Amino acid sequence: MVYIAQVSRGCDDGFPFGEVKGMAGPESYEAQAGDVFLCDSDRIGAKIVKFFMQSPTVYQQIWRFMTHTLQSVRYYHAGMILSDTQMIEQQGKVQYGDTQKILSRRITIYRKKSLTTDQQALLKERAIAQLGQGYGVAEVIGHTLTWLTGIRYFIVLLGALTRQNEICVNRVVRWYNHIDAFGSKTIYEATTKTVDEYCTISPDWEIVYFNA
Repeated sequence: MVYIAQVSRGCDDGFPFGEVKGMAGPESYEAQAGDVFLCDSDRIGAKIVKFFMQSPTVYQQIWRFMTHTLQSVRYYHAGMILSDTQMIEQQGKVQYGDTQKILSRRITIYRKKSLTTDQQALLKERAIAQLGQGYGVAEVIGHTLTWLTGIRYFIVLLGALTRQNEICVNRVVRWYNHIDAFGSKTIYEATTKTVDEYCTISPDWEIVYFNA
């Protein structure tokens, strides 16, 4: 069942899924540990993050701009659901958050269909063990250098050297390590854009909640 809380008038992205099976408010979302959420914001920082995710490198960005083929990026932030009342995410540090509060944001929540109860327990254990770990400033630098030069090893190297501190989406991908790679060659190369695209087309992932 896909629960759609709200779709803004004039939204030109359309539904990121096919047939709509149900429509209900946030209270109808039945959370499961391991659900992955991607959300958006109108803040300047979020817009800057999404700008850099439009293309893998500045050269592709220029070409796509000239050919009018720039790709839209829907989300800038990622996290994971633990229960109906609790989620976990990377902010300045890894911290708990309120599941119900994020449901009113522009958000899509994905669920891995084949996820087992043992895997759910493992995901929770991994995530909770990293509470308090810091933000990946070095990963941001790595992503920027890779974007400017086209050399992917900047993000891979800097990410590997500072693996205790990560950006939000890389944190989620690390929790899912050996369960799902989200189509990324390494943990450090994943972005909210690539995770969103992967979960949208993968037959093993489904959208369980959507609010535009």
